[in-house]
Amino acid sequence: MKIRHFHADDQPAVLSLWNRCMGDSFPLDALLFEQNVLKDVHFDPSAVWVVEDERGELLAYVHAKVCKEPLGSAGTLPEQGWVGALAFEPNEQGEQSARAVLQTALQWLKAQGRKRVSYGSDPAHFFPGVPAEQALHQQILREVGFTISDHVAVDLMRDLADYRVPEEVESNLRHLREQYTIHSCTPQDVPALLRFLQQEFPGRWYYETVKRLEVEETPRDILILTHGEEVVGFCHTFHRGSRRIGPSIYWRKLLGEAYGGLGPIGLAASTRGKGLGLALLCKGVEYVKAQGATRMAIDWTNLVDFYGKIGFRVWKRYHPASVTL
Repeated sequence: MKIRHFHADDQPAVLSLWNRCMGDSFPLDALLFEQNVLKDVHFDPSAVWVVEDERGELLAYVHAKVCKEPLGSAGTLPEQGWVGALAFEPNEQGEQSARAVLQTALQWLKAQGRKRVSYGSDPAHFFPGVPAEQALHQQILREVGFTISDHVAVDLMRDLADYRVPEEVESNLRHLREQYTIHSCTPQDVPALLRFLQQEFPGRWYYETVKRLEVEETPRDILILTHGEEVVGFCHTFHRGSRRIGPSIYWRKLLGEAYGGLGPIGLAASTRGKGLGLALLCKGVEYVKAQGATRMAIDWTNLVDFYGKIGFRVWKRYHPASVTL
């Protein structure tokens, strides 16, 4: 086998390899691969590798990542690196190739001065950790030194056919309507939204919101909770019309043609305890349904009980995985 750097004309073969490896659970298409790898600002062509056999057929793929620009207040995380994804042919030769190319990625990250490497959770991530169902991935990661946590992060899913905003939520909003409103963000609201995020969620959520605003034609798919002219809550929603493929709709092929997603969502600390977080969530789901979605997902959370209040159930599970170099 031969380990070499990824070339642009490898893309169809990489997509085919990925989908043979894990397409039943995580179907990858060109749009998502290009967004999260090739067009991501953190992409480094020297940190993407493939393994091929003597016939030139791909056996394994991996990409590594380090920050090239600050993630909001989190900065560039100079000691942190990531292995963003590992795909391999589901046979013995593919497994051997996966171990070898994963070691190559770790050596590259060590040469960049990285002291801690996580699997997934990178900027423009595919996974928040190693999927719980991927026992072979977990085995290979352990063999090269990763520790896999028992902690679980989840993606959630709900069919929307019977969804309605609960009456108690509507009643609470009517009670609070003199103080708070929930509506789609307008261009005029963007400065207040960004001020709120810089104050309350100045790291990755601020960063990811800025990145989304750079590509969307309008900010309307971000719902905001306002108190007067002040933004005190936000909620990202996604649907078929979104230009940015948000994490909640990465695996949209499994959700069906009328797909939707939600997240992140958050409130100002001073606003919590009034039922407004649940109200913002409910209105976000209502908005997604109004865009034509019949099934939707919420990504990377451990708040199963909170989202379960309106019928969301666990769909996918992930374990944090890391290694110290």
